[in-house]
Amino acid sequence: MRKVITLFLTMLFVLSMAGFASAEPANIMEALATANDELRAKFFGRDYFFTENEQGKPINEANWAKSRLFSYGTPQEASPGSNDYDSITNQYRYHGYTRTGEKYTNTFFRNDTTETVDVNNANWIFEPWDNTAVRNFVTNIMNEPRLNETNPFNNDQAYLESINLGFENVKLYNPYIQFQRDDTQWQRYVHIIQPPTKHEFGMGRLFREVGGSIRYLTIPLTPLSLSVPLDFSVKLEVEKFENVKPGDKITSTVTYTLSKEYPKPERAWLRLHHVVNATEYPITLEPLNPADNPDVSGYVTFRPGESKTYRYTFTVQDLSRKILARINPVDSSQDADWSNNRDEAFFTANNLRVQIDSYTKEAYPGDPVVCKATVYNETGNLLKTRLIWKVNGQIVKENNKFDLVDLQGDTLTYTMPQKGDLNIQVIINPDHDQPPNEINWEDNIASCQVKWLPLIIEQQGDIKVEINAPGSVPSLKPFNFKVTVTTNFPPPPPPASLEKEPPPPPVVRLQVTGQGLRVSGNYEYWSGGGQKTEPIKESWQEVYEPGYGKKTRTFNYAFPWSGVWNKGHTVIIEAKAVRTNGPEQGTDSDTVGVGPITPAGYQQNLVQ
Repeated sequence: MRKVITLFLTMLFVLSMAGFASAEPANIMEALATANDELRAKFFGRDYFFTENEQGKPINEANWAKSRLFSYGTPQEASPGSNDYDSITNQYRYHGYTRTGEKYTNTFFRNDTTETVDVNNANWIFEPWDNTAVRNFVTNIMNEPRLNETNPFNNDQAYLESINLGFENVKLYNPYIQFQRDDTQWQRYVHIIQPPTKHEFGMGRLFREVGGSIRYLTIPLTPLSLSVPLDFSVKLEVEKFENVKPGDKITSTVTYTLSKEYPKPERAWLRLHHVVNATEYPITLEPLNPADNPDVSGYVTFRPGESKTYRYTFTVQDLSRKILARINPVDSSQDADWSNNRDEAFFTANNLRVQIDSYTKEAYPGDPVVCKATVYNETGNLLKTRLIWKVNGQIVKENNKFDLVDLQGDTLTYTMPQKGDLNIQVIINPDHDQPPNEINWEDNIASCQVKWLPLIIEQQGDIKVEINAPGSVPSLKPFNFKVTVTTNFPPPPPPASLEKEPPPPPVVRLQVTGQGLRVSGNYEYWSGGGQKTEPIKESWQEVYEPGYGKKTRTFNYAFPWSGVWNKGHTVIIEAKAVRTNGPEQGTDSDTVGVGPITPAGYQQNLVQ
C-alpha cells in the first residue's frame, strides 16, 4: 500500500508541474540562479542558495532533478540509523541537509508513531522561532542549528497557501494526520526551515506542547507555482438585451473559465438565472461539447485554462430584469477574484419603476414618519425626470430634476398629525412625459399605509406607608411593630397595537430600618467607671406585586432588646415603599422610647 501511495503522489506532482514545465530551469545551476532571483528581495539583497551549504556539503543535483528540492549531501549520510531506511518503499528518512544544515525531512518516509494529530486543534506554539523552550529543544534535543529569530521568511503571508497545500500533501499519505482548511494564519506557527520557490519545494516545522514536553511536525512547503490561487470567471455572450418585448424567445451563450495559471483541475457549480421582477428562475444550460455535462452531483470539472461554453434559451416576460450567470468553486471557499464569478445582462426597456423599501408602520401624533423608496431606470440611459411624494392626496415633496442612471433612492420624512391614518404615495414621471412612452405605467406608483395611534395618558398611582409601633417599652426586651402599605394603581389601558405587549404589573419594594442603642462589656456604672455602648442597626426588605386597584398589605417585624445604664434612649424606625417600575413612592417614620437599665440596689438621690 505504501508503494501505491508514493507512486500516486509522484504522479500527482509531475502532473501539477506540467502546468509550468516550459518555464522550468533546465539544470541545477539555472535552478539556483532562478531561486536566488526570487529570494533576493526577501534575503537582504543577497543570494540564498549556493552549490554548497554552510557546512560545506555539496548540492544534490539528483534530488533536485527527481523531487524538485534543494538538498545538500546524500540521503545515506543524513540517515545513518538502522531505522532510517525503508526497504519496501526505498525511502530514506532524510533527503540530506538544508542550506543551513538541518536534516531535510523526507515526508514520504513512513510514520514512526500511530498518534493521530488533529492539525486544526492541536496546541501549536505561536511564533516558535521566538520561544525559548522551542529554541532549547531544537539545539539540545534535536541537535540541529539554533533557530534564527530574524529569519526573513518567517511570518510571511505569501507562504500561507504553500503551507496549506503542504498540510494537504501530508494528509494524503499519512493516515494519522487530520487537516481541514480554515482561516488560521498558519505562517504565524510554521517555522520556515527552507523557503519554497516558484519551482522547488521548501520545508517548514510546527511545534506543540504535549504533557509538558515538546513535539513537532515537519511539512513540505509546496512550490509557489502550485500555490497560485483559484480563479473562476464567467462571461455572457450578450451584454445587454435591447429592443426586446414580452413573448420574444431568445437564444444565446455563456462561457465559464478556469484561469490558466491555476495548476490543477477543479470542480465548479454553474448557474444561470432569468430574473423576472425580483424572482430568479433557473435556465437550462446546454453544453456545446457533450463532454461538458455536469456530473451526477451537478458539478463540472475544469482543467487549467479550460473554458466551457453553453447555449441557453428563454422567453422574455413583462417584468424581465436581467440574465444572471454565476460560477462557484465546489472544493474551496476561496477565489482570487469574486467579481468575475458573476456576469449580468440587463433588459433595456423604456420603463421607470418605483418600489417602497421600508416605512414607519404606525406612529403617535407628533412622531416622525419615515418612508424610503428606490427608483429603477430600465432604459439603460441617463435621464432626468420628475419625482413626487403625496400624503393623503396632497403633494408634500417634489423633485423636478430627479437624476437616474440605473437606480436611485429617495426618502420622505413627515410628522404624524393629531388625528387620522396616512396614505403615502411615491410617483416617478407623474406627468407621463419624461419619457412619454413607457411600456408600463402601473409600476410608476408605490404606496403604503401608516396607522395613527392615539396618545395615551396613564393615570399615576399612589403609595401610602404607616408604621404602628408602641410609644415606649422597657429596656432589655425586644418589641414588635407593624408596617402597613396601601397601594392604589389604576389598570393600564389596552395596547394601541396588537403587536405590542401590555406593560408589566406594578412591583413594590419596601425597605424598613430600625436604629437603637445597647450596653456592651462588663462595666459598673455606679462604681465610677464609664459604660460602653454599641449601636443597633436592623433592616428588612419586601418585594411584591400588589396588583391593580386599592390594596393593603401589613408586615410584622421584631426589634431586638436595647437599653443603657440609668438612662433612657429612643429607637428610630423608618419605612419607604417604592414602585420599581414607576414613579410612585411613600414613606413614614416613628420613634419608640426605651427605659433605662437600673442596677440592683441602686437608689437615686433626690435633691430638693
